Amino acid sequence: MSYQRGQREQLGRLGDQLLSIVNKAKAQGNRGLTSEERQKFHQIETEYTALEDSVRMAERADNIVARLADTDGGVRITEADVPELRDSYRLGKRRRDESPHAKAFSTYLRTGENRMPDDARQVLAQMSNGLAPEIKNAMSTTTGSQGGYLIPAGFSGLLEVSKKWFGGIDGVVGKFTTGTGNPFPWPTVNDTTNRGRIIGQNTQVQETDLAFGQTTFNAYIGSSDTVLIPLALIDDSFFDIDALVAELLGIRLGRLFNWKCTVGTGTNEPTGIVTATVAAGNVLQLGTGHTADISYSNLVDLEHSVDAAYRYEPSARWMFSDAELKLIKKLVDSQGRPLWQPGISASFREGAGVDLIASKPQILDHPYVINQDMASPAASSYSMLFGDMSTFKVREVAGGATLLVLRERYADYLQVGYIAFERFDSQLVDAGTHPIAVLQQSAT
Repeated sequence: MSYQRGQREQLGRLGDQLLSIVNKAKAQGNRGLTSEERQKFHQIETEYTALEDSVRMAERADNIVARLADTDGGVRITEADVPELRDSYRLGKRRRDESPHAKAFSTYLRTGENRMPDDARQVLAQMSNGLAPEIKNAMSTTTGSQGGYLIPAGFSGLLEVSKKWFGGIDGVVGKFTTGTGNPFPWPTVNDTTNRGRIIGQNTQVQETDLAFGQTTFNAYIGSSDTVLIPLALIDDSFFDIDALVAELLGIRLGRLFNWKCTVGTGTNEPTGIVTATVAAGNVLQLGTGHTADISYSNLVDLEHSVDAAYRYEPSARWMFSDAELKLIKKLVDSQGRPLWQPGISASFREGAGVDLIASKPQILDHPYVINQDMASPAASSYSMLFGDMSTFKVREVAGGATLLVLRERYADYLQVGYIAFERFDSQLVDAGTHPIAVLQQSAT
């Protein structure tokens, strides 16, 4: 009991941290959370949920033991009690969806459709036939041994979390979801060259039209490729197949998603943020000799390559690889003193302690995000971005991924194949005033 009491006290502390993040945003004009605050919030929320489930599982285990206790204080466990006990202990730290839909879907992943109990098959059939409209993670309508069923929200959440482990695109740029994959036009308007005018009395007002444009989003199909899992592992009741499949497929889709949304060519695939910014023409090219280095003045020049209307938006930030961050940390003044003073002085002041609440150091008063799919500093490479990242939009179709389970195809290998698909596109919404700038290293 003291162990559970300690866990509940820790839950209270985590809850206070979540509340402090929200209250800080409310106190500052009821603004939205920054990307760092969102990331911190999700980390604490994940820890809170896992701890909450651990407490709940421990309480379930205590109840089971109490029910099975003999009058003489001993414990008698029958074969029928083993699955519940095992589930309580081995899954105590994993977030689980206990709904009938989630249980039936887990059974489907483990056993296949032919070996499923009738009640589980009926639950999945009802969900896939639209009898539960609140679930929006629609799967393939293919049926049979190679078919799919509606993905439970909990499973999709695990897949989405795995996807967000990678890169710097997701959670930083703008994102929107559409119900279908039809071409989606995004209108733009550039009225920055026009201003009002002074007119005399009894003078007709002059007409000045607006110049509209549009950016069209498509829906390209991203595939995880096939993940093969041996039947021996699937049949092992101690093996968490749900979490494994979600992690493997989420990681693969996450890598693809970040890669294409960063440097995608736009030809039969999404247009990456680097590609789109270069095409827009807001490129700061370094002079000869700067093939793999950067200076403080380069940072200032790149920042001011973006109009102040975008530069001071909360979503304005830097984006570069970890190799670029290393160069920035090595910048020194004329006396050889590092310019990365905030991080250094804070480390010495606090004894190099780790503060999970404090935000990361900023560069010229703007946050930064690491994106390992951006090029490292090298000849002619586009190594750094700065601007309003929310103007780069990512479109996702139907709110998530589609899962296919292939059983018969790999049956002779005693394996089951899993494939995840996601339809998405990305574009820079630029009305002509270039909300993002890119730095290009010198060619020689």
